[in-house]
Amino acid sequence: MNNNRIDFFREAAPYIHLHRGKTFVIAFEGEVIESKEFSQLIHDIAILSALGARIVLVHGARSQVDKHLEALKHNIQVVDDLRVTDDITLQVAKETIGALRVEIENQLTHALSTPPIINESLGVLSGNFITAKPLGVHNGTDYQHTGTVRKINAKLIKQLIDAGSIVLLSSLGFSPSGEAFNLRYEDVASATAKALQADKLIFIHNDNATPTTDIELRELNEFIHNHPSQKRLLNHIKTSLLNGVQRVHLLSTKTADALFLELYTRDGIGTMFNASLYEETRQAKVADVSGIIDLIIPLEEKGVLIKRSREQLELEIDQFSVIERDGKIIGCAALYPVDNNTGELASLAIHPEYTGGGRGDALLKRISNIATDKRLNQLLVLTTQSVDWFKERGFTLGDLSDLPDKKKALYNFQRNSKILLKNILLA
Repeated sequence: MNNNRIDFFREAAPYIHLHRGKTFVIAFEGEVIESKEFSQLIHDIAILSALGARIVLVHGARSQVDKHLEALKHNIQVVDDLRVTDDITLQVAKETIGALRVEIENQLTHALSTPPIINESLGVLSGNFITAKPLGVHNGTDYQHTGTVRKINAKLIKQLIDAGSIVLLSSLGFSPSGEAFNLRYEDVASATAKALQADKLIFIHNDNATPTTDIELRELNEFIHNHPSQKRLLNHIKTSLLNGVQRVHLLSTKTADALFLELYTRDGIGTMFNASLYEETRQAKVADVSGIIDLIIPLEEKGVLIKRSREQLELEIDQFSVIERDGKIIGCAALYPVDNNTGELASLAIHPEYTGGGRGDALLKRISNIATDKRLNQLLVLTTQSVDWFKERGFTLGDLSDLPDKKKALYNFQRNSKILLKNILLA
């Protein structure tokens, strides 16, 4: 057990550093609040905040509102998966959401003030961060007080989370004239993630877990077909991706420690959806040589990469992997086996217009998988300007004595590259 904890800490350490200062929008449905796992989830969110992540929470309330309306024997009207919010339903929604917000604030405040988690910021803050507008009449149905998000006060939210506070958003919004509108929590979460340019949008649900895998937008229709019980949320995730959210994670309360396992382990535990509709990571082919040259020449001129001729690239094209976006090569990396134990990761490059989207990590993961398939034990990188990036991803600094004999004889002392190594089979 102790060894397992130590192994987890070793694997988590680079991700703790990587996620510090990043913005996470974490959204959960009303059923999650009622689950026995909720108190642990709140405690885990408090730990994320203590580790330096910037947290925005968005909660739903559909199941609780339904229960109150049923107790009142009031008709619940849902058309095209949208609640029709009449006067009574709006009043119930305001009372129910208000009570849930207080309960969540109380639990979070307690978690943040319980050793060893001591948050010296303002704590948990909620308020009127959402400007809404009426949904109106669609296909003959007047949705009355049901609304859509018009604007998120991203500037104020950023100020609060930058100060270390957790911001809590509910599924209510208000118009400039003071009218209240009932919103879908999924819409609030997606709009907030887009407005903040959040690093991750995470939905937590109370249903059975979906597979631990990565799903691209073009694969999502088939995935929805294969998971009909979660069709509602998956359709919303699809809409989120189409509307500009780049990456969405889906986690289940049925998976113990899902939040930590997703964020602080190499392979994660949930389903990750990304918006790369016209983008794929694949094996390079000869037709890609011109695109690779366009990508690496500026880095060669700066001395970041070693120069390679077109002829050399054509001969070595089988060693390369590329990211292609709508016909354009925007990323590349190569794996050169050095001996039976070590492979060299080389020519890792991302187009300047597409940095910051996790593409370097995607190429690193692909190269690591290829190396593992070749039964190589470690990756070697020689770099002059990207030491920190590789160290954050589990590479450690080595010296000349760590190089295989073949590379040692070819080491360029004038270039004076840093030597980094990473064990991949035991990672």
